[in-house]
Amino acid sequence: MSGAYGNPIARRVTQQNVEITTAWTALPTTAKEGRQWIEIYNRSSKKIFLSVDDSTANVKFVKAIAGGDYKIEPIGDSLTLYARTAAGGARVIVTEYA
Repeated sequence: MSGAYGNPIARRVTQQNVEITTAWTALPTTAKEGRQWIEIYNRSSKKIFLSVDDSTANVKFVKAIAGGDYKIEPIGDSLTLYARTAAGGARVIVTEYA
């Protein structure tokens, strides 16, 4: 029904686990063709940080996801989303909607 009102709906969904560290890590390594949204679920207890620029040095100026929380971003397949932690590692579940 939402497709009838100009709101795109997902026809394909992929999900994968990604381990992230203190270095910027692409979420996912290769974007799903035709992706319209990406959901990042932080399975860890640590805060993770998100950016579309992997050269960002200060996590003070980027979005954050608390442990156990998630974010959905309207990011197409031409953009790469990166994540990192302030210390240690974390596991996230990345779901792409196309």
